[in-house]
Amino acid sequence: MSLSRRSFLAIPAAAGLAGCAGSRPLRVAVVWSGDELRRFLRVVKDSPYPVTVYSAGDNIGALLRGPSGEVTPDVAVIPRLGLLYDPEIRRRISPLTPIRRQPEFWRDLASPVPGQVLGAWFKIAHKSLVWHRDGEGLARPPTLDAWASRTLSIGAADGWVLTDWFENVLLARSPSTYSKLFSHGESSPELWATGEVRQALEQLATIWQQGVTAERGRRALTLQFHDSILDVFTYRTAEVVAAPDFAWPVIARYHAAGVRAAHFRFPANGGAAPPLVIGGDVAVAMSGGTADAFDFVHWLTSPRPPGGDRSDTQEAWAAEGGFLAPYIDASISPPALRGAARDLAGVRTGQYDLSDRLTGPLAGGDGRGLWRILTELFIAVTIDRAQPATAAGTAADDLVSAGSRGSR
Repeated sequence: MSLSRRSFLAIPAAAGLAGCAGSRPLRVAVVWSGDELRRFLRVVKDSPYPVTVYSAGDNIGALLRGPSGEVTPDVAVIPRLGLLYDPEIRRRISPLTPIRRQPEFWRDLASPVPGQVLGAWFKIAHKSLVWHRDGEGLARPPTLDAWASRTLSIGAADGWVLTDWFENVLLARSPSTYSKLFSHGESSPELWATGEVRQALEQLATIWQQGVTAERGRRALTLQFHDSILDVFTYRTAEVVAAPDFAWPVIARYHAAGVRAAHFRFPANGGAAPPLVIGGDVAVAMSGGTADAFDFVHWLTSPRPPGGDRSDTQEAWAAEGGFLAPYIDASISPPALRGAARDLAGVRTGQYDLSDRLTGPLAGGDGRGLWRILTELFIAVTIDRAQPATAAGTAADDLVSAGSRGSR
């Protein structure tokens, strides 16, 4: 897709923030909309640099691949780590020097080229939480095999919700398999053909079929993430919802009277540690941008000094929930999220969100790649009530086929 400078500037401008007289504002491209975008605008309002923020939405990948020098923003906040591994995008990103003072785990994630840090993490996410109403006697299953037949709320209209389920089941069952897929993506289709992937798909299919009736399955296909939270905490029509830490602002704002929220980590498999799937948004300075782009990325993603001028924005966001960052102390988060924040602050063995790392035919948003394959699996076992083993076999074959196309 080719974008001209005119079409780039036609992307709805979220805000133009004035700076020093006569200086061109930094062009900052983001993916967010709604409340997340409003909160980000409050953060950059305190920037010492003039800034214009553009919400590129799902087109951010195409924007960053556009004609060099015409449409490239000065700074981008990239929502999928896989975009750093896209060769067209990667060559347009300027490495950060000196290396960012963020925890080693996060710094290494943003280093597709050894010794070269391309980005710094602005926002991170804990994607291995299962939420439920407190005080109703629901405890974490000791293993995946012991997962009880609970009524699930699943926002299947957002395909990433389904990929989060798959990633947690696979990571719980076979961390080594997950790690290899994480490293190689769809470029090694034989990895998708392993028995571990098929078994994880079958176990996932079984859990979905036990927890979602055909009627609820049909509704889930039009149910977005935020609405799936309401099913548990507002309408009480479901018992649990697997959702990242940023479910908390929805719960806090819309929970029914007397309802309190609790969560547990996604269950492990056997005696293994529970899985920890992580995600996040990484800020990068694009080549060809202004000299202030590097300083802005550093400013945006650095530990804040005591009493600094940003404490009222980012820390206030963290205090309300829905915002975790490697440079913000876990104690600032609401009590319900402090454990999750500590998980990410000291993480050494977590795995980055697989679907957000993939490139090629298995990547993409709703209706494409891994999202499409898992949506078809969900339909097969919840609405069509197919045998989990049969439906999982079809999904596994589709993964291998898509991976093979990517390796040619």
